[in-house]
Amino acid sequence: MEAVVSDTPVPQPLLLRGGHVLFPDGMSRIADVLIRDGRIAGIGDAAAAVGDEEIIDAADQLVMPGLVDTHRHMWLGSLSASSSDITLFPYAQQVNEGLGDPFTAEDVYAGVLWGAVQALNAGVTTVADWAHNLGSEADIDANLRALQDSGIRARLHFGGKASSSGDYSRYEAQARRLHAMHAAGRLDGRIALGLALRGPSMATPAENEYEFGLARELGLPISLHAGMAGLPGAVDQLGRQDLLGPDVNYVHANEFTEREWKQVAESGGSVSATPTVDMTMGLGTHPAVGAALEHGVPVGLGADTVAYGPSDLFAEMRLALAAERSRANAGPVNRGEMPGELRHGHLAMLDLATRGGARVLGFADQVGEITVGRHADVITLDLSTPHLDSFDNPVLAAFLSAGSRDVDTVIVGGRILKRRGALTNGLLQKARQEVRSSRARIRGRSL
Repeated sequence: MEAVVSDTPVPQPLLLRGGHVLFPDGMSRIADVLIRDGRIAGIGDAAAAVGDEEIIDAADQLVMPGLVDTHRHMWLGSLSASSSDITLFPYAQQVNEGLGDPFTAEDVYAGVLWGAVQALNAGVTTVADWAHNLGSEADIDANLRALQDSGIRARLHFGGKASSSGDYSRYEAQARRLHAMHAAGRLDGRIALGLALRGPSMATPAENEYEFGLARELGLPISLHAGMAGLPGAVDQLGRQDLLGPDVNYVHANEFTEREWKQVAESGGSVSATPTVDMTMGLGTHPAVGAALEHGVPVGLGADTVAYGPSDLFAEMRLALAAERSRANAGPVNRGEMPGELRHGHLAMLDLATRGGARVLGFADQVGEITVGRHADVITLDLSTPHLDSFDNPVLAAFLSAGSRDVDTVIVGGRILKRRGALTNGLLQKARQEVRSSRARIRGRSL
């Protein structure tokens, strides 16, 4: 059955009253935020409220844009914490092939729904779902239904098993069907499309040319893994094939050469850095955050796989800053000197998880900041706990110490999906039931 848009009512107007609002300049000021028709309608004292709004007391809370995850394999939600201490190819054999290949449509639905619960609970309101474990139309529809049922905003990067198996007639038919569904308005308005391509690290030049050609014929943005340790030259190869462009997102990018960075910058491409997986799986010595910023390449953060790492973008921000400072400070430290200055800062990393992520996904005019007219994708953090107390800087306190449990309220398109620290509308209970059933099937198959 195809995923279809349900007739959902216009969300009730909301007024977030008296919170510490994170403004686009990186500063926080106490203000009200009015949400109407799913968008931010006003910011300021009472924010032009007319009296029909539900009042949310945001005193002692940080009101900020929902976080934007630019690379996450959502189907792996049901396989959380199933792997560690192994490198990429053993991980792929153990998790993607050993556990993932036998997935049914029901397993896909459960994994994606539980992955969305993990993301929303951690304050992620928009996610790039890199969906490479979809073998059938039923799998594809299950993935779409899970995203729709969760309420999260997403760009579904469709990969599909058919391309990796060489069944291009089936792969193309699936991609065209998805595109037609989107064009006909049969997908939820919160779901956009893209193609997850294998890229030069995993495919031949002829296969790259075909897959890029299909994506560009359909007008869909491209995301691919590139620049990982031991798999060099992806950007150079795309350059030789004249396939570079502003529609290409490069995931990881840890080991790009200076020439490749210049090619990405000149062609208008973007990068998704996944600090935990990049560093702990050995994909590179440092995440690509600093190099991307230095070359003027749009960059966002991602959790990548919760089978191997956390689902919390606050942790990714902190690790990105620590890794970049380590990289930048290595010269003077190795000379026995104290660094004279520190590159980047907490606001730059916070920007990567909000506006930066929105830019990478092509949503820059829709989400990523508290601005009138943007979609009302907003979260609040409870500042009353001792670890989020600050002298006079709640934004810095949140960057340094916040995690999933501090996310009090999550709003996507004006709909409250988490309230007073608990997911709403039975989402947690439904997703937990689905994932428990799926895990029982997965374990049964592995016996």
